[in-house]
Amino acid sequence: MTRGMTIRNLSVFSLVVMVFTMLFGVNTVSAESGQAFSISPPVVELKANRGDEANITIKLTNLSSGPLSIAVETNDFGAKNETGEPNIIFDDSGKDSIYTLKDWVVIPNDFTIQSKETRSVTFPITIPANAEPGGHYGVIRFTGTTAGGDSQQVALSASIGSLVLLQVNGTITTSASIEDFYTANADFSKNSFFESSPLQVVSRIKNTGNVHIKPTGTVEITDMFGKKISTIRMNGDPNDEKNRPGSILPQSIRRFNSELKDMQLFGRYTATMKLTYGDGKTLEKSTEVWVVPYRQILIVLAVLAILAVGLVFGLKRYNAYIIKKAHSPKQ
Repeated sequence: MTRGMTIRNLSVFSLVVMVFTMLFGVNTVSAESGQAFSISPPVVELKANRGDEANITIKLTNLSSGPLSIAVETNDFGAKNETGEPNIIFDDSGKDSIYTLKDWVVIPNDFTIQSKETRSVTFPITIPANAEPGGHYGVIRFTGTTAGGDSQQVALSASIGSLVLLQVNGTITTSASIEDFYTANADFSKNSFFESSPLQVVSRIKNTGNVHIKPTGTVEITDMFGKKISTIRMNGDPNDEKNRPGSILPQSIRRFNSELKDMQLFGRYTATMKLTYGDGKTLEKSTEVWVVPYRQILIVLAVLAILAVGLVFGLKRYNAYIIKKAHSPKQ
């Protein structure tokens, strides 16, 4: 494999990591690989009607010490797995999908931004009159290279992008189901019996509608007597800028998890999840978990058993000594 191919693969990998980060609500994005620039916002959400033209504006800042030539490209994307990692479609295989967006975005010719310059670029999005109502998903990708650079500099180009989550108005179906809700080990494998905290509380939510959703809420932990001992967030908090809820794309499943930690637990507990999404729709489910520090209990029992055996043995020795002393001839 050549150096240029290796660096190009790294660039594509960086893009995937970048978009994955954006899906989790990060507010700033930057790329650094010799040529550096940032974009804002990393995620754009908008609604439009069939036949309309919507405009989005993205701000680019050249962070490098020299001018950059910026090329723009659009791609569709979908859900890759249950962690929220996107599947960026680098070819035309997604054009026939009802969720496509790439060909609706009008992209400009290549342009140059000077060192430390910030420029706002507006992208018209033309929604076809026969567009499918619901969600359409794409990424506007920017590649920066040193103006007039050689082939090696082009191979070192940085590529980042803004996600576009567009809802075409019409017959919108907002619905979701709970595929699973359980307690788990650190590797998310199911487990309902623990020695102690921490433990993971995991939900798998399926979006059964035709537009992206952001189910968010809490998990309430109660003990065997019904007393609430803890409340933890599930999938972010709409009121926390640093912890925004993540999206679930249509017809995909996403896994969310929260951690219950730093608590002294013993006995049976019930975890009850309550999530809201859309226009006040709810998802609710409960699961039970046992927390028993059995190793500590076994150690205590073993120590007590040893002490009991020692006491019995000591008493027998003492009784034998008393009897022997009683039968000894007096001097």
